[in-house]
Amino acid sequence: MTPTTSKPSESTDSTTIGFLGNNWVPRNQMVISIEDVGFRQGVTAVERLRTYGQTVFSIEAHLDRWQHSTAEMGLSGLPVLSDIEALIHELLRRNRTFLESEKDVGITLFATPGTLKSGSHTFGLHINRLDFPTIRQRQTSGQPLVITDVQQPAPQCWPRSIKARSRMHYFLADAAAQRQDPAASGVLIDNDATITETSISNIALVKMDGIYSPPRDRVLRGITQAFVEELARELGIQWKHSTISADDLLNADEVLLMGTDGGLWFADRVNGKSIRNAHSPVTYPILQRQFQSRLAIKRA
Repeated sequence: MTPTTSKPSESTDSTTIGFLGNNWVPRNQMVISIEDVGFRQGVTAVERLRTYGQTVFSIEAHLDRWQHSTAEMGLSGLPVLSDIEALIHELLRRNRTFLESEKDVGITLFATPGTLKSGSHTFGLHINRLDFPTIRQRQTSGQPLVITDVQQPAPQCWPRSIKARSRMHYFLADAAAQRQDPAASGVLIDNDATITETSISNIALVKMDGIYSPPRDRVLRGITQAFVEELARELGIQWKHSTISADDLLNADEVLLMGTDGGLWFADRVNGKSIRNAHSPVTYPILQRQFQSRLAIKRA
């Protein structure tokens, strides 16, 4: 989990504007009823975006995943995608001073079924501070991983392709990992003990013959991972989807991590064991340079 301090959080709450229902309000006034199903049962669709160079990254892909998540959860009557995109841009405009001071920010979009009495959804979006020191540290020095015994919920519970706020499994995996290493992220496993993802990242292994990541139907459809896969194809690096065992992860040449807030970074050790090429990676810096180059082109 990304470490934060109380001061930035308080500053973000008191100085930014969010959208809730049909109104623009200070972020610290964005509250939902304790009768809201999002609070009572954790039924909340969520989409996490961020800016690079003050431009929203892959907004179409994020909104496509949002539409998929809300449809799978049966959340109807929400703003259409074109209106949501306009609201996101208006959110950045209304928080221009904060955006200028931060340079880049995170954006959270959420919806719940609302209260049982109201019969209407709860919808909102707000802006978030990004933890740039932690992001830079992970991109330059890596992040530890711990393989846990916490399993991904079975697809019969809810589709793994949706992004939801029912995150007990992520919380428990990170809690288990951080008992061993406070900086670690917990790796969740599938029912066959193969690895899946962490609370903040998709995972891919680098081997001599290419890059491997878990099958698409076993993990959340990562927007940043899809972008990195595209970069790998441009560079002529083969990318395959297959089950990955704990031993595969422990014996990888490099381990790539990909998520909205952090972009592309890498793991330096797993279960306390150093990744083989973590301190002299070959593939990661190539992909990172291509990542930054493509972002520069998009901003131009």
